[in-house]
Amino acid sequence: METLTAPTPTRMACLSLPKLLSVGDLPGAAGCFARDACLLTPDATAIHGRDAIRPVLAQLIARRPLIEVEAGSVIVAGDAAYANQRWRITAPSASESNFEQTCSPSLVLRQIEGSWKVAIAALWGWGGS
Repeated sequence: METLTAPTPTRMACLSLPKLLSVGDLPGAAGCFARDACLLTPDATAIHGRDAIRPVLAQLIARRPLIEVEAGSVIVAGDAAYANQRWRITAPSASESNFEQTCSPSLVLRQIEGSWKVAIAALWGWGGS
């Protein structure tokens, strides 16, 4: 199992998505996903396909989040990988204080033509409650 401190291709793929969301790079963030990827929304709605995922990412980017990856690990098996992370999200809000949220994303990645792409993303966590 890899921790997110080792500079591996899977680690870099896992860290790219939050970084690109934080800098407002919608094409880059969407490009982290496989064409046939699935994104689970906070209410567990499954959004299928990169083109359908793009508007969800745009809504997230519109909130101007700063996403810090506090912890995570990756396990790789051949051309597939499972990653779990802990994100701290801070975003401006209408009130005097910023919006803050901690979530535990789960990502399934697969290697496509030499690049690691997100195949399944549960950015707000998966299962449990």
